[in-house]
Amino acid sequence: MRPGQDIVIVGHIGAEGTVKAALENRELLLKTLPREFVDRAAALEWREGLAEELRGQFPGSFVREAGEGGIFAALWNMAEACNAGFTVDMKKLPILQETIEVCEALELNPYEIASGGCAVLAADNGNDIVWGLGPSAVFVGKVTKGRDRILLSGGHRRYLNRPEENDIKQKGCQE
Repeated sequence: MRPGQDIVIVGHIGAEGTVKAALENRELLLKTLPREFVDRAAALEWREGLAEELRGQFPGSFVREAGEGGIFAALWNMAEACNAGFTVDMKKLPILQETIEVCEALELNPYEIASGGCAVLAADNGNDIVWGLGPSAVFVGKVTKGRDRILLSGGHRRYLNRPEENDIKQKGCQE
């Protein structure tokens, strides 16, 4: 991961956490959400091992499974492992309506819930990856010099704080 590379997200952020939350809090969710909606949230599909699959498809790209701690932890850990920064457009992050509604009802942060089946890539050819993978891949930002981790949203700019509960793994930058 180095400055100038594109950041691409593959899969939906928070899908794993949405399924767990919907299954564990079904009765509570049914007080505010329609049964069909809760059923859909509990049945969302996500692929385990996506990061490994993508490493094989895009050698030379830095790939990290989002997993525990959500997309914020994945982005933080990725930048930390490579001593880099990033700028990410929050409006481009691929999130399902089920995730938004379940998180709102349970007062969870959709960017911090488990995101298994979602991977973050840093690559020189982000547009090629998006074209190659189709709608499951979204270009969301750039790797930058320095250590600033910047989130853009509707003309506003803020810095990502170190996630409180994350799964920092002391892996090197060469994945």
